[in-house]
Amino acid sequence: MLSIDGSVPTEAGLRQDLVRLGVPVGATLMVHSSLRSIGWVVGGAPTVVRSLLNVVGDSGTVAMPAATPLCADPATWASPRVPEEDLETVREHLPVFDAETTPTSMGAIPETFRNWPGTLRSNHPLESVCARGPLAHDITRAHPLAFSEGEGGPFGRLYDAESWILLLGVGFNRCTALHYAESLVSVRRLTTVRFPEEENGNRTWREVPNVADDNDTHFPVVGSHYLATGGPRLGSVGEADAVLFPMRELVDFAVKYFESALLR
Repeated sequence: MLSIDGSVPTEAGLRQDLVRLGVPVGATLMVHSSLRSIGWVVGGAPTVVRSLLNVVGDSGTVAMPAATPLCADPATWASPRVPEEDLETVREHLPVFDAETTPTSMGAIPETFRNWPGTLRSNHPLESVCARGPLAHDITRAHPLAFSEGEGGPFGRLYDAESWILLLGVGFNRCTALHYAESLVSVRRLTTVRFPEEENGNRTWREVPNVADDNDTHFPVVGSHYLATGGPRLGSVGEADAVLFPMRELVDFAVKYFESALLR
């Protein structure tokens, strides 16, 4: 349970790692994370959340994805796979998304952050975003159902706010800003997402267009090319590899990549 240098992994140690990496005080910081990659920490996920909030300070804003893929049509679920004969039963009883109570599937850190006092959550049934800090209301206030990771929603406002992105023990395949970048190009991979809604006791299914999942096709390549520019800051937080960079810089880089790669 000791870190690589033999010290006990505590909140103070994580804060020191984040400062050493270069997380600015007052930053707007979108965090993608893996508690398992960070390793054992005294206090677990709440310690990680406190560390992030303390490093950006009261003038900073922390944001995290709070996606809920199990609120979609069960025919699209990767895990658990629902047998064909059970699909209609699951559809009939699938709870409708509730921003207050529906847990995120993004891991222990985002789920802890979702429940943190003062955290706000955008109202999207599949791709909600949580934020806490001075810009939290603006980031989460409106979230279009169609192209949920595109313009007019939280990711567009994070881009406009010149946010930073922290990959904390995860790769670029988990970086939602790349979906935002792809949404900006003229040729983009499209899909249709489907989820239940209820109004006045009546249950219906809504279908809207969205940018398709990457399935590790382009995002790791974009990340590798972007890392090669030397722009991102690299380090470690606990036992996790960490990458810190400006969202605007990555998105602008990725737009150029997608404009070339998706036209081939």
